[in-house]
Amino acid sequence: MNMNMNRLPVPTWNHLGVNFAPDKAALPQVPANGWGTAAATAAVPAGIRTNGPETEIFETFTESGMGVAADAFLAANANVKEHLAVGEGAAIETPAVFEVKLDEAHPCALSCLTIDAAKGSSLTVVQVLRGDAEDGVAASLVRINAAEGAHVKLVQVQLLGNKASRWGAVAIRQAAGSRVEQVRIELGGKVSVCGTRTLQDHNKSEYDLDAVYFGRDNDVLDYNDVSVQIGKDTLCEMHTAGVLTGNADKILRGTVDFRRGAKRGVGHESEDVLLFSPTARNRTAPLILCGEEEVEGQHAASVGRLDESKLYYLRSRGLSESQARRLMVDARFAPAIEKIPLEELRTEVRETVARRLDDEQLDG
Repeated sequence: MNMNMNRLPVPTWNHLGVNFAPDKAALPQVPANGWGTAAATAAVPAGIRTNGPETEIFETFTESGMGVAADAFLAANANVKEHLAVGEGAAIETPAVFEVKLDEAHPCALSCLTIDAAKGSSLTVVQVLRGDAEDGVAASLVRINAAEGAHVKLVQVQLLGNKASRWGAVAIRQAAGSRVEQVRIELGGKVSVCGTRTLQDHNKSEYDLDAVYFGRDNDVLDYNDVSVQIGKDTLCEMHTAGVLTGNADKILRGTVDFRRGAKRGVGHESEDVLLFSPTARNRTAPLILCGEEEVEGQHAASVGRLDESKLYYLRSRGLSESQARRLMVDARFAPAIEKIPLEELRTEVRETVARRLDDEQLDG
């Protein structure tokens, strides 16, 4: 179902193929028998409400990076729905953890999660996606309303096998002085499509994204991250690291949009891509839009193979070639992985990366 998802806010040349997600990344058709039930579990700590009138604010909410049409599809088709609300000034130390597993009996999981963080509150939410199912579907829509001075941390860890596909949309609205951190780990799935958009339309709000991905075989990876800065003294940091092997095909769009009113706004975006195969395809489309003076915007992209001199140095110190590769990938992935608040999950992520590196026939 092609909805022109993950649209670049201002289009570039069509022949570059980055203006929106390709047909191979399109959302799935609704099955004739529906989506069925999902294998989902939730662990929500005390102090977080899971229902209430706060849900009304999400009925007309800002769009995600995947776009309005994709948001509507995900909301209408969700077979897992959760709402979290934290009261004013509440600081929730224990993360709320949501886990979904795809298997033969439960091949589809479409979730809709809304998070309402009241003034001065804080919470951490962890989403974990595991398992594999032939033509399995895992899709999620997360909407975050961060009130004045609120701090929300969203950690998304995707550990699927290579038979299933995954779509992840995130929409964020930030009030004055709020801070939203997002950690996105995408390590599996034959299709991995994600889009985040944050609306920073009040003063001194902060958004921080640390993302990693691993593409292999014939995987299709498509990402679209957008920060819209309107308030004064806003800050956006978006940093991504990835590994591509086999015939993986990846597009990343990263947009910092300074609109009128965003005086003294700061926006930085970067991507570091390691290519382990001559047939892997990487496309990066960094974009800075400036409708206001007195702002600071920077973007950077590094794409290439591992530095042979560094590999040689590490091997001369007794490491095998695979150990040296793993060490250099770990260094790039560490900023995101270290932000995972659960030690066992951090270990699982590191072991998954190591295993997938070992499984590949890498062309350095």
